[in-house]
Amino acid sequence: MILLVSGASATIRERLPSPYLGHLLTPDAGNSVASALKTGLPWAADNSAFSGFSPAAFCAMLGKIAGKPGCKFVACPDVVGNAPDTAALFYTWQPIIKSLGLPVALVLQDGIEAVGVPWNMIDALFVGGSTGFKLGPVAASIVREGKRRGLWTHLGRCNTRQRFRYAFELGCDSVDGSGFSKWSAIRIPMAERWLAEFERQPSLALAA
Repeated sequence: MILLVSGASATIRERLPSPYLGHLLTPDAGNSVASALKTGLPWAADNSAFSGFSPAAFCAMLGKIAGKPGCKFVACPDVVGNAPDTAALFYTWQPIIKSLGLPVALVLQDGIEAVGVPWNMIDALFVGGSTGFKLGPVAASIVREGKRRGLWTHLGRCNTRQRFRYAFELGCDSVDGSGFSKWSAIRIPMAERWLAEFERQPSLALAA
């Protein structure tokens, strides 16, 4: 499992080479695509729906990353906590993202069990939604099915060791958390230690 970090480019460069880090490009963070790609680390792109989605900024980001190698997913625009509204946005934006040759992630939101997952239209899963939904049985079941289908799976808003442990146990491929951008010099090395511990002794991660 890896941590995808938005920004904090200088700190990430200092940590290279690292098997536990990657980049999360966002429309509003001003990430340099060229700088991220130079590190050789895995990368993905979010849509900034949690802080406020801007179609223009999202399209500008898509233009910068289209055709660039190594993208794990692009989070299709979503509405936080609302699966039906997220589905409406998904069916609008998925063809656009896919036409650029980019892998599409469906962002799971509260109520997805009533809406359903369009498995044949996605390349990845991004677990969003309320904390209760994110850590609940519906999201966990969908992630497990996604892993069975060979999809990349990502858990958003992971800022604590306990949340990292949960994502690791669930089998997620990546996580992100705003705290690792805000206090990168302290928290990124901390996350690397967590992930190294889980990798060396997964039974301790399960028991902790």
